[in-house]
Order: sequence, then C-alpha cells, then structure tokens
Amino acid sequence: MKLARHTFFNLLGLGAPLLVALFSIPVLMAGLGADRFGLLTLVWAVTSYFGLFDLGLGRALTQQLAIVLDRGDDGLVGRLSATALALMAMLGLVAGSAMALVAPWGVDLIRALPDRTEAIAACWVMGLAVPFIVVTAGLRGMLEACHAFEVLNYVRLPTGIWTFAGPWLVLRWVGPDLLAITIALAAGRVVGALAHAWLAWRALPQLRGRLRWGREWLRPLVVSGSWMTVGNVVGPLMGYVDRFVIGATVSAAAVAYYVTPLEVVTKLWIIPGALTSVLFPMFAAQAAREDEQARQLFWRAVGILFAVLLPITSALALFARPLLGWWLGPDLAGHGAPLLQVFAVGILINCLAHVPYTWLQAAGHSRAPALLHCVELPLFVSALWLLTQQWGAKGAAWAWLLRIGIDAVVLFWLCEPVRRARAAARSE
Repeated sequence: MKLARHTFFNLLGLGAPLLVALFSIPVLMAGLGADRFGLLTLVWAVTSYFGLFDLGLGRALTQQLAIVLDRGDDGLVGRLSATALALMAMLGLVAGSAMALVAPWGVDLIRALPDRTEAIAACWVMGLAVPFIVVTAGLRGMLEACHAFEVLNYVRLPTGIWTFAGPWLVLRWVGPDLLAITIALAAGRVVGALAHAWLAWRALPQLRGRLRWGREWLRPLVVSGSWMTVGNVVGPLMGYVDRFVIGATVSAAAVAYYVTPLEVVTKLWIIPGALTSVLFPMFAAQAAREDEQARQLFWRAVGILFAVLLPITSALALFARPLLGWWLGPDLAGHGAPLLQVFAVGILINCLAHVPYTWLQAAGHSRAPALLHCVELPLFVSALWLLTQQWGAKGAAWAWLLRIGIDAVVLFWLCEPVRRARAAARSE
C-alpha cells in the first residue's frame, strides 16, 4: 500500500503538468514559429542535461541516506546531507560556467537560426540557474530517501507546470521573445530549489543542529556516485544528441518535427519514474540488509509497468496520425506520425528497462550500466549520423529504437548475475 500511495503522488506531480503541455505546446509552436520552438526544445534539453552534472551525488545521497535512515543512525544524517549538498553546489557552479562558455560554439552548430544573439543570451541565463538545478536534485533525493513523496510533490507539481505555463504566459504578455521565456524558466528553477530546501528541513528533523562538513562521507559518496556519474552523463547525452544531429544535418525546423512526437512518448517516462523513485530507496535498504523480497518486488514492478503501458503505447502506434492531426494539425501529423509509431514501440521497451537500471544502481552495481552506456554511445552516434544523413528524421528514429532495444536486453541480463552472486554470498 505504501508503494502504491507514493507512486500515486509521484504520478500526480509528474503527470499533471502534461495537461498544461497538451494545450501550451501547440500555442507555443504557433506563436514562436518552428525555428524558435525548436530552439526552446533545445534549451529544455541542454538545461536538463547540465542539471545532471552532479557527479551522481544526488542519487548517491539517496542511496546512502536511505541506508542510514533504515538503520536508525540519526546522528549521521546531518553530516551526510551537508557534505553532499556542498559538493553539489560547487559542481553546479562549474557546470553553469561551462554552459555559458560553450554557448556561442553550441549555438553556431544549429542551422537556420532566427536570432543568434538571442539564443546565446538564453543559454547564459540558464547557466545561472544550473547550480540551483543541481542542488535541487540532492534536496529531492533527501526527500525520497525518507519516503516524503507527498510533500515532495507539493513543489514538483507547480514546478513542472511552470515549465510549460511559464513560456505560454511570456508569449502572451511579452511576445515571441526566447530570452524572456528563458528568464521565466530560470526563475522557476530558483524558486523550486528554495522550496525543496524548506521541505527537506521540515521532513528531516535529524538535520537540526547537525549540518556539518563530514570528510568521512567523501569516499562513500564519491564511490557510490562515480559510476552513476558516467551513466547520468552518457545516458542523457544519447537521449539528446539526436536533436543536435538533426539540427546540424537538416534544420532547426526538422528538430521540431522530430522532437514533438518524441516528447509525446517520453512523457510516459513519468510512469516508471514515479515507480522507480519509490523503489530506489527500498532497493537500497533491501540490498544493504540482503532482503530476499527484493527479487519478488523487482518482477512485480516489471509486470505492473507492462500491464499499464502496453495499452497506451499500442493506442499511440495505431492512432498516431489522427492524434497528432487533432493536436497539432495535418502538417505536423504528416511528418510526425511515422516517427510516433517507432517511438511508441521503443518507449514501452525503455520503460520496462527502468526497473533493472534502478536495481543495479540501488544495489551498488552502477558500474555495469555505466560501462554499457559507454559502449553504446559511439555506436549509437555513428548509426545516428549515418541514418539521419540517409533518411533524415526517420533514420534518427530507427537509430533511437535500435539503441533502446539493445540497452533493455543487456540491462535485464546484467541483473541476473547480480542476484545470483548475492544468493551465493548468502549461502556461504
């Protein structure tokens, strides 16, 4: 019941903003034009990617804190949390500075830009928000570790809504100004970070008077987060590189035609995301005390995801053209319907793969999926470049599906040796 209740709150916090997106994206595309809307999707992508430059410390903090709380070691909570958050703040400053420095070079890679100066300024503004985004990941991890999913979604819900409502309001009040939209998005991230901090302070009374730098936590955090870093950087890179390849080889408008159906299906990530964020601290605690119920919980989660997602992805594949035509008009439906069908198949496979990925990281075996992503990256980029040049956005979609399928098969396979090793250790 606790798993179901917490998953429901996560679904509410992650899913409600999609209703706003459903109505705001067509307005944004019409008001900004295909070129500017394509740039807005790239701003969203770059911000999300740089927000992962926490060296895996957000996830590592959740893992370590879940174990500490499960053992009842309240005296360690403050030093662990303060050390992780301080490291993440420093890393956020580095990532934000890097984003600002590479902005002119990155913008110049995009063809058919409507306004180069505006695009660079937008990247600089988001660079200022990156430290707050990185620290928010740690604060959110603290709330997840103590299973405070209800209060976590008090702030996740309005923050998610603002991602789409903010640009829509700026478009209506100011006009098609990408810089003003970016300022609104950055302000929302800053306010969200402050709200997360307040909620974490209330949810964890063990922090009071105990927030101290703890050198003894550096090694556990770095060891836990180092391989998570590789996965957190390389994995999202493969998720965003297709957009930039299309922009470089085709046009910014083609990015919009590709990203829009992709955004439709990837919003289904909220379902495994809602579930696995609850599972992660549970898996971490179970793995630490070698609880035999972990295997049963693992397959139950896979079964739930399959039962929920199969009807949704089947409907998207079968009715891709009328759905996109109703939502965004016949022009985009003609370009996007074949892509949506490919994406619908891939997203079902990828959502199921969230469970083994979460298990490996929570159980302290994050090295395996990280190495897998390192092997996948050059192969995927090569296939992506070749297929995009040959068939445009359709080629990019097929390269994406191929990577998704291989990734899922290997992740499930990797979990079997891990469980066998733990069973052998228990028998000894």
